[in-house]
Amino acid sequence: MTEKKTKVYLETSFISYMVGKDTSNVKIASEQAWTRKWWEEIAPTCDVFVSNFVLEEAKDGNAEFVTKRIDFIKNIPFLDYDTEKVATLAEKLLGDEAFPPNAAIDANHVATASVCGMDYLLTWNCKHIANPIRLPKTQEIIRKLGYPCPQILKPSTYFEYMGLEG
Repeated sequence: MTEKKTKVYLETSFISYMVGKDTSNVKIASEQAWTRKWWEEIAPTCDVFVSNFVLEEAKDGNAEFVTKRIDFIKNIPFLDYDTEKVATLAEKLLGDEAFPPNAAIDANHVATASVCGMDYLLTWNCKHIANPIRLPKTQEIIRKLGYPCPQILKPSTYFEYMGLEG
């Protein structure tokens, strides 16, 4: 019997840190290092996915990095999802104030990962997605609508959560 692989949704910030230019900013450099470490050590053991929302965000910004982000995600499977279910859940997350009105795409990332039954959602977006103050409300809404809530973590926290050495 084959073991079920962990299903992981990569939010756009993960992709951006993977392909971003090395920086002297200590915080960002650390986050890039954790992201790349997760990709090298953990991703091969998981089923990793992105969505059209990731592609939409990846197309914004500096042309050089747009190309790098798109090149990176083109080899990652895109989730096939029920757009109506994702839209309904995202609207509920926004309407019940788990996410502020200006964070619709972030709500869509979480809704997509939930509707598709992802085990984890990896992100560096702590303003809206991995925000520990908002997370309980997000989880409550998702579960009330009958979906499993993925563990929403930063790549660095994934190592800690799984009891792996960092």
